[in-house]
Amino acid sequence: MEQPAILNINRTDAKYQFRLDLPDGQVLAGQELSVELSPEQNDRLRRMLQAMAQATRSVGTLDGKRQTARTAAISDTHMALGRFLFDTLIPPVLHDALRSLNGALLLTTNTPDIPWEIMFDSTQSPRPGKYLCQTVSVARLPQAVRDRSYRSGLQDRVNRAHKFSKRDAQALSILFLVNPTGEFVSAEEEVASLCTSLPEAIARLILYRQQANQLEMRMRLNAENPLIVHYAGPLPSFMGLKPVLPLAGNSRLDASAVEQLFLALPRSPLVFLSFYEDERILRSTGSAAAQLERDEIVEQLAATLLQAGAGAVVVPRWPANPLRMRECMALFYQDIADGVTLGDALRRARSYMAQHYTDDTAWMTFVLYGDPTQRLVTGSLAGKERPVEPQFDDLDDSQLMPPFFASSHTPDRRFLKAVLELALTEARRMHKDYLGTPHLFIALTKLDGGCTQDALRTLGFSPKQVRDVIRLALGSGKASIDTPILPTRRCKEILQTAERNAASAGSSLVDERAIAQAVLSEGDGVTHELLTKLGINPSQLMELISQSNAHALLELVPSASAGGPEIGADDLPGVLAPEGAPKGGNSVLERLGRDLTRQASQEQLTPLIGREKEMRLLMQTLMLKDRNNPILIGDSGVGKTTIVYGLAQRIIEGKVPPELKGKRLIELSASSLVAGTKYRGEFEERLLKVLEEAEGSGNIILFIDEMHLLIGTGRAADGSIDAAGILKPALAGGRLRCIGATTPQEYRLIEKDAAMERRLRPILVEEPSPDEALAILKGMRSLYEEHHHATITDDALQAAVNLSVQYLPNLRLPDKACSVLDEACSQARISWMEHAEEAEQEEEQENVDNRPTPVITPPLIAEVISHRTGIPVRAPGREERDRLLGLETRLKARVIGQEEAVKRVSQAIQVARAGLKPRNRPVGVFLFVGPTGVGKTELARALAAELFGSDDYLIRVDMSEYMEKHAVSRMIGAPPGYVGYDQEGQLTGKLRRRPHCVVLLDELEKAHPEVFDLFLQVFDAGRLTDAQGHTVDAQHAIWIMTSNLGTEMLGRSVPGGFRAYTRENEKQMQREQIMERVRQAFRPEFLNRIDDIVQFYPLDRDQAHTITRLQLHELAGRLLEQGMTLNVEDSAVDLLCKEGFSTTQGARPLRRVIERMLTVPLSLRILLADVPQHCEVRVSAVNGKLNIDLRDTSTIMSSPEHTPSVPDEIPLDAELTS
Repeated sequence: MEQPAILNINRTDAKYQFRLDLPDGQVLAGQELSVELSPEQNDRLRRMLQAMAQATRSVGTLDGKRQTARTAAISDTHMALGRFLFDTLIPPVLHDALRSLNGALLLTTNTPDIPWEIMFDSTQSPRPGKYLCQTVSVARLPQAVRDRSYRSGLQDRVNRAHKFSKRDAQALSILFLVNPTGEFVSAEEEVASLCTSLPEAIARLILYRQQANQLEMRMRLNAENPLIVHYAGPLPSFMGLKPVLPLAGNSRLDASAVEQLFLALPRSPLVFLSFYEDERILRSTGSAAAQLERDEIVEQLAATLLQAGAGAVVVPRWPANPLRMRECMALFYQDIADGVTLGDALRRARSYMAQHYTDDTAWMTFVLYGDPTQRLVTGSLAGKERPVEPQFDDLDDSQLMPPFFASSHTPDRRFLKAVLELALTEARRMHKDYLGTPHLFIALTKLDGGCTQDALRTLGFSPKQVRDVIRLALGSGKASIDTPILPTRRCKEILQTAERNAASAGSSLVDERAIAQAVLSEGDGVTHELLTKLGINPSQLMELISQSNAHALLELVPSASAGGPEIGADDLPGVLAPEGAPKGGNSVLERLGRDLTRQASQEQLTPLIGREKEMRLLMQTLMLKDRNNPILIGDSGVGKTTIVYGLAQRIIEGKVPPELKGKRLIELSASSLVAGTKYRGEFEERLLKVLEEAEGSGNIILFIDEMHLLIGTGRAADGSIDAAGILKPALAGGRLRCIGATTPQEYRLIEKDAAMERRLRPILVEEPSPDEALAILKGMRSLYEEHHHATITDDALQAAVNLSVQYLPNLRLPDKACSVLDEACSQARISWMEHAEEAEQEEEQENVDNRPTPVITPPLIAEVISHRTGIPVRAPGREERDRLLGLETRLKARVIGQEEAVKRVSQAIQVARAGLKPRNRPVGVFLFVGPTGVGKTELARALAAELFGSDDYLIRVDMSEYMEKHAVSRMIGAPPGYVGYDQEGQLTGKLRRRPHCVVLLDELEKAHPEVFDLFLQVFDAGRLTDAQGHTVDAQHAIWIMTSNLGTEMLGRSVPGGFRAYTRENEKQMQREQIMERVRQAFRPEFLNRIDDIVQFYPLDRDQAHTITRLQLHELAGRLLEQGMTLNVEDSAVDLLCKEGFSTTQGARPLRRVIERMLTVPLSLRILLADVPQHCEVRVSAVNGKLNIDLRDTSTIMSSPEHTPSVPDEIPLDAELTS
């Protein structure tokens, strides 16, 4: 038999290398067969592939004129891509060789994303305007198979097929695996159409839905020896790194299973794969990257099947018009049955479709992998073109389904079970304790697309209207939700009649038509009577149902019944408890747990936004055979529970793998298990019942939040077993699926129990980034707006994220941003209602109702943050920028004589607030060096007041208390095993409660040198870890250290030879001397983490005067609160300054002097004298003493002459603190 030509194409970046092996042994190779695309050409190829992917991904979901227009556009896209491949990529040397090929061509390439089969030769000779796959039998060989010696193996396979055909010219037989997971009704329609179109000589073996499992497949293969295996179902999934085909019963068809199945066949079969995808996925994945990923998966699967024993594999490359694809499949199978080789059969089918459907290139989607010269049966059409057109009847698929899927075995009650579940839900909703025929009929009217709905609409009635009338006529019962529901005698008879109706129709499936005919034929029942009163003739309705072509295929699977517009929580599949499981009020899980899937159907759960990675890991772990118990580990507020809620929502929507469909997700808590267990043994018995019920049902997944609480729960003082010990055996064998959630700190309790930790698979849930948190808030905005009846702006969402990150560092996103937004909405709603009540008193009610809803803006978010933290937070804007720009001026008003220090500190704060400082570092780290009493501590207080609103945000640590090495434990807490381990550290505790603050480390040089090591991580990474392992956020604090190192040099006079030095030169020399002392006292790694070392200089007499006036202002403020005014003359100020200022002690003694000379005598005068309500205190200096005079005045004097004399640059309303 003729050998195919082999064209090898190897791509390296933008370079393509070609090699053509002709059947006669001639080889075309060399440098002239190398093509390198320019960047423009490479970009053009990429754009054409992307355009093709986007166009083809949605054509299967269109109909009518839109599909016609789209297929025409796809045809043009294919034509342009085919021309580019042949004219640009294929070397000119190969053009004539490819044109002259008459046999088969085998492609071996590392470019699964490029459809080389559609190369288009636009020249006039010898075959004008033809695609390569129309003129040559083209097939592909995956690289994994090419690595073996395929040429000799190919010849052996051809010889084997030739001998088999001569020995046994059996007719073609096809084994169909139809919709094994029950997700895609289109797969069933495809097979029904194929079975109608194929000749009767082709044997059809059909395994439908649940029958499509490995056991049934093995039995059919061994008994019938089919030559073709046709798979119509979902895309392959992955087991490890290998793609596998999903089958019924949560089983998979992997390489080893395929090899075992095909081993019993006398020859290698053809495997035809027809994949189906969800329409929403088709619309959302139309990109070149998605198409490339799909092509790689398909080629990997084809290689796996070929290596496992398949003779060839055919698979669609991209979605296409399903009607044209089915027609092309039928032509392909007819030619194979007539003895045409696989490659030639596909070429003939393509040529026929291209001739009859010029604008639809659906026939291009098929790719043949393997031997194109293989012939399955002998026949007479080899080498001939098709003489006549095939006969395709325009029949409705619903009429074709029952004969092909009928079985002579026991009745198929899956559809009946789905209807019963809907009927039971309806009865429970109406509080009935019985199941009657009206409930069955209501369930039939809920089947979307079914024959019952079709017949009612033909008579002019709405299905929902009929349901409502029947419900109204039956009324509401008095049964509780836990009352068992039993079927009536007539209902049982109806169900038996339905099975007989299905059998008489030649079908084993008890479908909707059989059930409806049984319900309507009861004659004198309640349903018959209610329909008659409604004006519906039951006999006429039954006749229309019999004649209807509609069918509710989606309802064949109970999970498909969820998702209708009026289906409630109890309409979920699985409301019937499995055999052996407790029912009604006897269910322990119903009493102790919370059914998350039920709440998800009622839209009572928080929606999940994002978290695709965690969700994928969660589902992947639940699908494992062993250790299928994931535990979500993350800080409080990162969204662990919401991820589980998202899984419940996906189960309801059907967006989970088949293994998880129809599952119930039930939440348990340790408190519910323990509550009410008074005597020994009750707790253990309750937990065992829960586990027994969960394992027995087979469709329950438990969710245990705060799973670490199970460690020790239920354990008595005598050391009996705890909840974790009871749970371990159930988790070990994979019989029970359980999801846990805990924090990293509390997971350490589980890690101590090695057996428990081994049964769990940790999934780390990280805190989302601010951008991800913003996306989450945008997704939840509508929920908050609906709940609070408010409007939330985009700026408010951004402010909630940014301000919560900045001012609530101890909490986690997205919870803290959601909490702030929720509180802002509540506050705005209350304010709006208060204003509405005031307006109601002034305006008419209709005008009040027309008022706009409250709007949430950034200032309101800032106000909520301020209430929580006590810090005057301002939303980002002009006001905040002005405050930062004026920071230096306000600090100079409080800190006198240190302009340079104030300037350098202000500039550092402004840089940090502008966002230009490295992330995770503190706002500022400063070392203040200078003599005592010059304003180092006062500047720290002023910073706390200006930035955080109060001096209370100053955390002062006296470092002289840490002179010993072990004293560091006082700062961060005692280590385990020491006294005080359960108490927090003096610094870490305060910093945790107030992360936005100024931390003052006073007299730093007096601490032990090893204490400085504690601050290395603080100054570098902005965090501090206490003795218990808790990390404290320190990046929002300003760290100020004070020291007196080298200040003894400041009072020394300059040597005589250097008296010509200026004051600036003197300061520079002193600074260098102080810096040398600082470098001697602290290690380099400590100094390198300090932002700035700020030097403070001694004060002079004029600066002392200004400080004296500031302290007198403070006293004047206290007197003013008691109704008295203070007027201090300049002579008194001079005296106080003279007595209180010292060049060595700075301004620190001033407060004591004012206290001794003015405050104490004044207090005695106030206590001894009868001071009037309004009094003026005048202070003057006479003979070196202060004279205090109290004068009665009728008003509080506010003129300038009645206030203490102060310099103009100091405002009177400045805060008066020392």
